Amino acid sequence: MKTCAAYLKSPWRFDLREVVLPDVPLPGWIRLKVEACGICGTDLTAAAEAREWRPFGHEVAGVIEAVGSGVCELTAGERVTLQSSAFCGSCSVCRNGRPDLCRSSKDSFWGQSAMGFSTYFDAPASHAVKYAGLQADVAALAEPLGVAFDMVLTAGIQPGAHVCVVGPGPIALGALALARQRGAARLVCVGHSHSKARLALAGRLGAEVYEWDAPLKDCNTLNETFDHILMTAPAAEIPAVMPWLRYGGILTYIGIGTDGGEITFDANDFHFRKLQLRASFAAPALYLPAVLEMLHAEILPGKALISHRYPLSQLAEAMHTAKNNKADAIKVIVTPN
Repeated sequence: MKTCAAYLKSPWRFDLREVVLPDVPLPGWIRLKVEACGICGTDLTAAAEAREWRPFGHEVAGVIEAVGSGVCELTAGERVTLQSSAFCGSCSVCRNGRPDLCRSSKDSFWGQSAMGFSTYFDAPASHAVKYAGLQADVAALAEPLGVAFDMVLTAGIQPGAHVCVVGPGPIALGALALARQRGAARLVCVGHSHSKARLALAGRLGAEVYEWDAPLKDCNTLNETFDHILMTAPAAEIPAVMPWLRYGGILTYIGIGTDGGEITFDANDFHFRKLQLRASFAAPALYLPAVLEMLHAEILPGKALISHRYPLSQLAEAMHTAKNNKADAIKVIVTPN
């Protein structure tokens, strides 16, 4: 069958192509009729850096169109959202109860001829999580909010903690809501003043909003204030905010596609104040069933995160909105029609 699939290539070029899918999905795979796909920060990075044309989109919700042989737990017509990666379930790491550390799964929809920004595409059945009672665009948020949940669990936030979120993107806003749900006594969100919609949502989620447009290293009023810092701003800013941690504080970072590179900080200060630096990397992607439950219960702010919706035919405009509309854009969702 034929599908319309979006491709990108640097610098900021986009193309909608007709792609032919196999007559039936591969064994163990499903064919998904896409209902919604979210734009991720990694998509923006790819649009700026990808040297070759490539399909993209991984924050997906849709309806199963067909299943391949050997798929027993899913049937055509069921609504699912997709994990962006999976664990194998059989390696020694998985069998020792740490599927979050599995690197053995070979199944992936990455690199297929069509991905989430399409009308139909194929994916491993192991990536699909069934859902009900949610709008498709909200269900598509399960993948990035699963990343937020991984970040909060990695941080180990306990009731009564004082928590600061730096960089109010969609993942950080989800983490803020989860930190509140886990009993944080104080929540602060630090961001640039131009991020008006994001900071406003942070305020509605219970955070004290701290607008700061100067270099973070010059913000001394927050020194030794927080038990936890959840960092989604560029990694280069990590040394600037470490003084904000209390004695024994923990900084947890996620930042695929920000700036990479190296950071340096005062090792004596790090040692004598018993600080910790933790990396959150949600691969394999986990926790989607729990996140879907929290979206349904409105513990996570699904509808409030979605600021813009575009049809697939306007994908280029959707991408430019996600990149350039700092005042209004939170999460941009693309639908087939």
